[in-house]
Amino acid sequence: MSGATSLVHDDCFRNKSPELLADLASQCSAVIHERLGLDAVKADEIGRETAERMSFIWGGQNVYFPKGLIYQLSIRDRQIFDEFNGKNHADLARKYKVSLQWIYKLIKTVRAEEIAKRQMTIDIGV
Repeated sequence: MSGATSLVHDDCFRNKSPELLADLASQCSAVIHERLGLDAVKADEIGRETAERMSFIWGGQNVYFPKGLIYQLSIRDRQIFDEFNGKNHADLARKYKVSLQWIYKLIKTVRAEEIAKRQMTIDIGV
């Protein structure tokens, strides 16, 4: 598709498509442009094509987008564990705005998970 045709097509898509699809296209375009450094016109084209594909695949369905809180908390928990030095329980509790007891519990839980992972590796002979 030529650059001018693509711009017309993208403009038409933004103005005529449902708000959810237009926003999906816009969000995809922004990520592509920011992360890959692709020029805005190409990024918009890929964003639009992605939204069109999702419309084709999921069209007519009620789709729920979870916030991914468990995933986000897992990342934070791992960060806390990685910053833990054996003596900084209180500092971590203040930094992450959680209770001191929660830090102790988190460290104990993650340590147990780490030991279980290593034990499984030994058991299966990897």
